[in-house]
Amino acid sequence: MKRILLIINIVFLFIVDGQTQIDIFTAFNSTFTGRSLSVSISKNHNKHEFGGGIRFNINRLSHPDDQNNTFKKRLYATKPMHYFGLKSFYYYHILKTWKHINPFIFYDLQLTYSTSRNRMFLPFSYDTNGDVLYKEYIEFYGPFTWLEQNVGIGFKANLFSSWYIKQKIGFGTSFIMGYEKKLLGKYFNWFDWDFCYLINVGIGYRFGK
Repeated sequence: MKRILLIINIVFLFIVDGQTQIDIFTAFNSTFTGRSLSVSISKNHNKHEFGGGIRFNINRLSHPDDQNNTFKKRLYATKPMHYFGLKSFYYYHILKTWKHINPFIFYDLQLTYSTSRNRMFLPFSYDTNGDVLYKEYIEFYGPFTWLEQNVGIGFKANLFSSWYIKQKIGFGTSFIMGYEKKLLGKYFNWFDWDFCYLINVGIGYRFGK
C-alpha cells in the first residue's frame, strides 16, 4: 500500500508541475476483469493529455455469463490490497477547436493485483431416473497480476462552468500473470491473456484555461 501511495504522489507532482491545464475526474469502469471506480488527475498541453490515478475494484458475486471462464469478469478481492489498482492514460485531442465537445483518441493501461472467484456447477451423481445431478462449487484462485491495456475513442462534453462529463470506449488485451496449482495445465504456464474492452463513464473538473 505504501508503494502505491508513493507512485501516486510521484504522478501527482509530475502532473501539477507547470502552468498547463489540470483535470481531475472520477469514473466508472467496465473492463475484462470486472467493474471498478477510478479517481484520476491529468495534465493537458496543446492536443496532448497525460494522466494517472487509482482504481477501486468492485466485487461481484454473480457472473455475467455461464461459460466457465477462468478470468473474464472473475476478479474478486479477498484482501484490502486487492481492492486497489493503478491506472495511467494518454489522450490525443482531435478537433480541439470545438467549443462544447472535445473528442480524443486514447491509450489506457490499468494494473491490479487480486484473486479471482469462480462459481461452477459440476456433475457429481445421478438420480433414480439416471439424470445427472449437479453441485455448486465456489473456488478462489490466485492472486494474479492483471494488466489491461486498451486503445479507443472518447469525448468530453461541457456541462457548466469548469465541469464536464467524459465517456470513452476501447478494445485491447488483458494479461494475467501468476501461478496457481489448482488450475490444471497452468501451474507451469504463469502467463495467460485474452482480448478485452473498456467502457469508461465519469465526471470531471477542469482547473486553469
